[in-house]
Amino acid sequence: MKTISVAVSESDYDAFREAARRRDRSIAQLIRDAMARYRESELQPRSPLRSVPVLPGHRPVGRLPSRSEIYDEIFGPRAATVAERGAEGP
Repeated sequence: MKTISVAVSESDYDAFREAARRRDRSIAQLIRDAMARYRESELQPRSPLRSVPVLPGHRPVGRLPSRSEIYDEIFGPRAATVAERGAEGP
């Protein structure tokens, strides 16, 4: 593992410290998990929707993309976040 140093706001640190306490985990583990999720959702290339294979009869062969993946491809990554917030209500 690579060791890094990160400066964070007091409020972010407090929030992670409390979350780590509730989950009985270390702050470092929560940050590693968050970084892994970010890498998977934002940094790894995804194939375009038109590459999702289909069989005759329009039945998908592979995994169908999620709503956020569709929004990301059409409108960009920020649109999915805005759309999800709108679905949750104010």
